[in-house]
Amino acid sequence: MDQPVQGARCRVHGKTTLLSAPQIGASIHSCRFMNRALKLLLILLLFFGFLAAGGCATSKRLYGKISPDSSGLKKRVLVLPFWDQAGLGEEKLEQLATQFLSLLNKDGVFLIERVRKLPGVADRLRTPEFGIVTDPEYARRADQMGMNVMLTAVFSPLETQRIRTGIWPFRKIKDETEIAMYVNAFDVINGTLLVTRLESVKIRTAADIFDEEDEDAEPQKIKPEIDQKTLDESLSEIVEQQAAEVSSALRERPWLGRIVSSDPSGVVINAGSDVGLLPGTVFDVLGPGEPMASAGGQTLILPGQKVGEITVTDVMETRALASVQEGSSFKPGQVIRVKE
Repeated sequence: MDQPVQGARCRVHGKTTLLSAPQIGASIHSCRFMNRALKLLLILLLFFGFLAAGGCATSKRLYGKISPDSSGLKKRVLVLPFWDQAGLGEEKLEQLATQFLSLLNKDGVFLIERVRKLPGVADRLRTPEFGIVTDPEYARRADQMGMNVMLTAVFSPLETQRIRTGIWPFRKIKDETEIAMYVNAFDVINGTLLVTRLESVKIRTAADIFDEEDEDAEPQKIKPEIDQKTLDESLSEIVEQQAAEVSSALRERPWLGRIVSSDPSGVVINAGSDVGLLPGTVFDVLGPGEPMASAGGQTLILPGQKVGEITVTDVMETRALASVQEGSSFKPGQVIRVKE
């Protein structure tokens, strides 16, 4: 059953289940018995629900329990311009981007750096398939800047279909518009897509006419007509939900960095006081893992096993010097991870 909102509109997030009343004519004794049975059933469901909440989790939460980011280091996040495929306009897009980033980093656990324009970006990226935007050139730049994550977001085109609701002869026409936002977080260190998430809201506008067309006809795609207040509320709701989920996912990922340079005097790494690094922090140095072919045809080499250990001796703003404790012949680009 659609959740009603003001006027002739409804916001469709899913469906709710309605419980039917006891049949007319049932005896008082039967009703009391059923009430006691229902109460017992509800208690059992609550009990098992608490057990499930404590003992089960989604894969994302489970990953967080196995290898949470307990380093205390902030992650540097490069945010590319949001893509406006919905025709929202620059002012509205900037408002939504500001709201998203404010909510994403409300606790100050990330270092956010925004890119205002993308000069020289290929036209194909302006119509990303499935809402996924990855620009290899900016991924390389993000790596050079010492970023941990590159984040992109897309507001998809508003899609409206004319649908039928109700039963004949009271069937009515309604216009259902989907408002959607994709957010992608690219792991700069691994070169892989860390998070890709869709959040959407469907708005139904009831038409004051009866449907006399063929009931087997295909739904029509039409121009969306949504009042500005409803559109603004829906966009704000989507942004708020996306920010909460993406922030949670990024917090749980382990902090990874790189070796910038290495010589007999020590090792320079791409972390400094800006991310909260302190002298004495110990890092594991990881060797290269097995090559992996990406969907775009590129070959990725993910971090492999531990090959050494370094300890931070001097901390600068964005860099730090470390001494070698284990291993040797470290090379620029090798991945480092805070020792547990």
